[in-house]
Amino acid sequence: MSTVYACDSCGEVSETSGYLCQPKAVGDRESYCHTNPESDVCVAPREELPFECASCGRPAATKDAVCDPRKVR
Repeated sequence: MSTVYACDSCGEVSETSGYLCQPKAVGDRESYCHTNPESDVCVAPREELPFECASCGRPAATKDAVCDPRKVR
């Protein structure tokens, strides 16, 4: 399982902590999906994130961060 990180500043999500300015591990891909999409992604960045999980709606910067990715932008 891949560890997923979220930036404490803006909520950007990545499987690589080095891509984020304030990374915080938020679990693996499966535990990240199906959680509240509002919980750790700010409104402005969320509107710009190109992917979301087709199952739960969780926004993500990369398709690898969610279990059922769908391109939305």
